[in-house]
Amino acid sequence: MSIYGATANTPLGEIIAKSEEGEANGAVIYQTLALLAREQGYAEEAQIFSEIANMESHHSGFYAAMNAKYPQDFWQIVKNIQQAEENADSRMPEIIEKVRALGTEEALAAAEGMEFICAQERYHGQILKQLIARHEQKAQRSEFCQDEKHSQPPVEDRHENTGVKVYVCKVCGYEYVGNLDDEPDDYVCPLCHKGKEVFVEKEQ
Repeated sequence: MSIYGATANTPLGEIIAKSEEGEANGAVIYQTLALLAREQGYAEEAQIFSEIANMESHHSGFYAAMNAKYPQDFWQIVKNIQQAEENADSRMPEIIEKVRALGTEEALAAAEGMEFICAQERYHGQILKQLIARHEQKAQRSEFCQDEKHSQPPVEDRHENTGVKVYVCKVCGYEYVGNLDDEPDDYVCPLCHKGKEVFVEKEQ
């Protein structure tokens, strides 16, 4: 059961919004404590602070969902974030150089850490891009399957006891009717684009 919008547009909305803000601030505080503890040699304490920070972050997201702070159809948000993450190189290097130019040992260490963060941002952009592509492929496959379902009679009705071979794609369930061996070696499933090796013959 979804919690989305449970307190949106209710008298409790403002209270939940403040709880969200408090938890988000808590996540920042605990992550800072983790960093400081790690620098000072408190490895176990740093791990504990980091775990608490992750919990606080989860709490903040929970409250945001209760208030419907972001749309339930979240893929447009993911696309916007992906572009921002991917463009980290366009805004961060200049700032990093300004930090490095401060010249202190702390600033030099911070600049090095910021370069690592910048690399992580780019990686996040790549991961989100893959997620978006996978989502869009699933949506297209679902739409295609719905069209096929409504436009054609069931496969078993069309081919039962006719001796016609039917092959099923193990990845997406697409059914190929005919002799798959007649297709070229580079044949791919029209839905998931996997090769002939993922098909198995369906028992009649």
